[in-house]
Amino acid sequence: MKKEILRMEHIVCSEDGSPVLNHFSMQIFKGEIYGLLCLEQHGITKMIELICRNQPIQYGQVFFEEKLVNHFENNSRSKNRVTLIGNKSCLIDSLSLADNLFVIRSGFRRHIIPEKAIRIQTRKLLNEFQIRVSPLSLAEELTTYERLVVELLRAMIAGNRLIILWQVSDLLSSEELLRFHELIRKLAQKGYTFLYIYNHHEVLRTVCDRISVFENGHIEKVFFESDGIEEKIRDVFARYSYDKLLQLKPDAQKSFPMSPVLELKHICTENMKDFSLSVRPGENVLILDQSNTILWELSSIFSGIKRDYAGKIEPENLIGSYHIAVIPRDPTSSLLFPDLSYLDNLCFPLSEKVPFFWQKQSLRKSILKEFRPELGDLLDQPQLYDLHSRDLYQLIYYRYLIVKPRLIICMQPLSGVDMYIRTYILEMITKLCKEGIAVLTLNTELYDTLYTADRIIQVENGRIINEFLRDEFEKLRTINKGLYPD
Repeated sequence: MKKEILRMEHIVCSEDGSPVLNHFSMQIFKGEIYGLLCLEQHGITKMIELICRNQPIQYGQVFFEEKLVNHFENNSRSKNRVTLIGNKSCLIDSLSLADNLFVIRSGFRRHIIPEKAIRIQTRKLLNEFQIRVSPLSLAEELTTYERLVVELLRAMIAGNRLIILWQVSDLLSSEELLRFHELIRKLAQKGYTFLYIYNHHEVLRTVCDRISVFENGHIEKVFFESDGIEEKIRDVFARYSYDKLLQLKPDAQKSFPMSPVLELKHICTENMKDFSLSVRPGENVLILDQSNTILWELSSIFSGIKRDYAGKIEPENLIGSYHIAVIPRDPTSSLLFPDLSYLDNLCFPLSEKVPFFWQKQSLRKSILKEFRPELGDLLDQPQLYDLHSRDLYQLIYYRYLIVKPRLIICMQPLSGVDMYIRTYILEMITKLCKEGIAVLTLNTELYDTLYTADRIIQVENGRIINEFLRDEFEKLRTINKGLYPD
C-alpha cells in the first residue's frame, strides 16, 4: 500500500481580499515525482508557503505524512519537513560545503564541530553524486548544477520528506537537466518524494509519474504517464495558446534588408570560439545554446560590460549604447521601478535617447495620446505593485516600441512565466520585429521560441555547429523530438 506524504483538501485562501487558492486539492505519495503544470502563476507562491508552513487558511485541511497538520479552524504555524529548491540558493556562500551540509541545519546540537568527520562524510556524498569539488570549497564557487545537487543532499541529510523543485529547469542547460532528472529518478526509487513545479509540460512529462494542471487557483485535471499527456494538454488546456503561436509564425519567404544591424566577426573569449553572427533589421534570430556556455558572455558583450574579447564587431559604436537594449531573464524584477508610475517606467529608457526628456512635458503628453488606445487605464497607474504579471511584461516590451533601438537582446525571455504569458511575450517580440527592430533571442531550449524565429543558430561548447532558416526547421525535430507539429 502506498504511503501518503502530502494531502491538501479543498483549500481556500485569500490575500488582500483576493482569492488565490479556490478549493485546491492535491495528493502526493512516497517515492513519487509529482508534476504541477502552471497554466498561470497566480496562487503558486501561496500554495508553496502552505506546504512548507501551516499558515491560517479559510477552509480545508492539510495532512502531512498521514497526520492532520493544518485545519481552517485550528493551525499551529509549525513547519513541515519540506525543502524548497529553486532560483534562490539556500546555501551560505561564505561557508564550505561541509559546513552547509552538516552544521547549518536544524537538529545540529554539538558545541564542538568534528571537522574531520564531516569532511569525510561530505567527500563520500559528493563522490557518490559525481560532484568533483572539495568539501572545503565555498558554496559561492559552485556551478548552478552543483548547487542544486548540494541542496538535494542537504534535504536528504535533514531527513525532509518532500522536496519541492520550483522552476529549476530554467537554471540548467539541456545536458545538465538530463543529468538532474536522472538523479531525482534514482532518489525517487530510494523513497524520496518530489513536487516538480514548472510552466511547460515538455519538461515535466520526461520525468514525472503524474502531472496535474493548475489554473484558476485549483487543479483542473491530473494525468498519468500513460494518458497521452502531450496531446491532451495541447488540445484541451492550451489550445488557445498554441493556436496563437501558429498565427505568429513568420512567413518562410519573408525578406530582410541586406545590410545587417550588427555583425560579429570571429569573436573569441574564454567560452566563445571563432563566433561569427549578423542580424538584420526586423529579423528574429534564436541562439540555441543547449550547453549554456556562451549566453551570459554574449549578452555582456552586447551591453558593453565585457570588453576583453578577440575579434571584431561592426559597427563597434553601437555596443553599450541605447541602440542596443538587453532584456535580462526575469526583467520584471530588474528593469522596473515599482514606486514610480506606469508612465514614468514606460518613458524611462527615453531619457538616455532624448536629452532633458523629463523637462519636456509635451513629449510625455504625446506618448499618452499615442498609446492610450493600446494601454488604456494602465497609463494612469501611480505605482506598479498591484499590476498583473502580464501588465508588467507589456510595460517592458512597450518601452522598446517607443524607444525603437536597432537591436534587442532577449535573454531566455520565457523563463519563469506561465503558459499564457509565454504566448503574450512571443506576440510582443513579433510586434517588435514588425517595427523593423532586430531581435536576438538567447535560449537553452527550443520549445515555444521556435514558432517566432526567422533563423536558428545552434551552438555547442562555444562554437556554431548549425544554422537553420525557417523552411529548414523540420530538421530541428532531431534536436527536440517533443516539438509540436505545425
